[in-house]
Amino acid sequence: MGTFTYKNSFDDDGDGDNLNGASEFGTSGTGLGVFNSPNSGDGDNEFVFYSGAGEENKLDLNANLTGTDRVNSFTAEMTLDFTTRPGPWGDGESDGLTFNLGDPSSLSSIEERGVSTGLAIRLAPFSWGTTGYAGNVIEIRWNNTIIGSTTVSDLSSPAASTFSVSVDTSGNVSVSFGSETASGSIPGTEWTSTSQDGWDFLIAGRTGANAGEAYIDDIDVTANTVCFAAGTLIDTPIGPVPVETLRPADMVLTADNGSQPIRWINTRKFCKAQLEAATNLKPVIIRANALGKGYPASDLTVSRQHRIMVRSRIAERMFGCPEVLVPAVKLLDLPGVFVDAEADGVTYVHFLCDNHEVVFANGQPSETLLLGDQACETLGADALEEIRAIFPDIDISDRLPISAKAIPDRARLGQFVARHRKNKKPFLSAVEPEPA
Repeated sequence: MGTFTYKNSFDDDGDGDNLNGASEFGTSGTGLGVFNSPNSGDGDNEFVFYSGAGEENKLDLNANLTGTDRVNSFTAEMTLDFTTRPGPWGDGESDGLTFNLGDPSSLSSIEERGVSTGLAIRLAPFSWGTTGYAGNVIEIRWNNTIIGSTTVSDLSSPAASTFSVSVDTSGNVSVSFGSETASGSIPGTEWTSTSQDGWDFLIAGRTGANAGEAYIDDIDVTANTVCFAAGTLIDTPIGPVPVETLRPADMVLTADNGSQPIRWINTRKFCKAQLEAATNLKPVIIRANALGKGYPASDLTVSRQHRIMVRSRIAERMFGCPEVLVPAVKLLDLPGVFVDAEADGVTYVHFLCDNHEVVFANGQPSETLLLGDQACETLGADALEEIRAIFPDIDISDRLPISAKAIPDRARLGQFVARHRKNKKPFLSAVEPEPA
């Protein structure tokens, strides 16, 4: 697919949207949704699914996959807590919660059972005593069939712990909650061949008369690719060169490390029909001078998650460093920055240097591909094999990305952009490349 990223601490970041573009629905109960759970022991908000008997809630992350759009890999991480709270009967263990990537219309009315079409990760403290729905279990379900599970002694006993889910490009699923783990593999080629039209990321929880509480916090779901659009001029020692004409071993100018060779480059083309079917692939246009005088020097077209370097005193005050990398999609509130809704097609080009670098695209400092786990997972098997051949000393499967500049918490970027607009400050002052 293109890129989908969702990150939220459920606290006010100044943009008036504590759900950061997600949707809450099917709520039944009080003190649910974005709320400071008394059991969290802190002063900030969480997302509460239920806090007493007969309550439920759902959070749709609004990836909104359509047509041929698909997720070929992802990671998700969040803090999760189940709390025992006695209800009208039973031992107070909550019924459970599911993390899903699938068809929302197939979500069971007993929400903690998850979707029946797609992937559902089920965490269930309470045992229904129903065949196929045990308690104190972590289950991985694909199309409502268990493909991996682990039984724990008491799922409600740990304190709030990290809950993580990852799926690689081959459909291998890994899940952890605190010290507990489960894994499984989606059968055959079903992960790569099954249509994901209409699918979404969905978290759902419910509890009955047995009561209990469940909440999440600090959620981070990421699958990321970085692309320049064809026609973009990249600064090189011999002058600006269209990005689509660059080849491995060509030199590009960087902001920090002089001239660096391109080690790998890749192109993806999307026609108008594909863009209409998957609107998250539509490019962002940054008009000339939108970020400051000469930045960019001419209109710049990039993918939504391509990070642009900005430099300002506001960045230093908010993030502790003057230069930071900001996804283009987070700049859409600025005059002269917009999604090209009428694009007839787009060709995206991404390239690697030996390290993550800031290069100059139409005069605008912008990142090269960041070779971290998420970028690797979204590139596909053929591209990964080529990268491994070019970078034999890098263990891609165990590599932590090292970014050229600081990458701020996305939850604070709305406030960052709003402060620039309010104070009428440019996002960038003069930046010169290091000498070749």
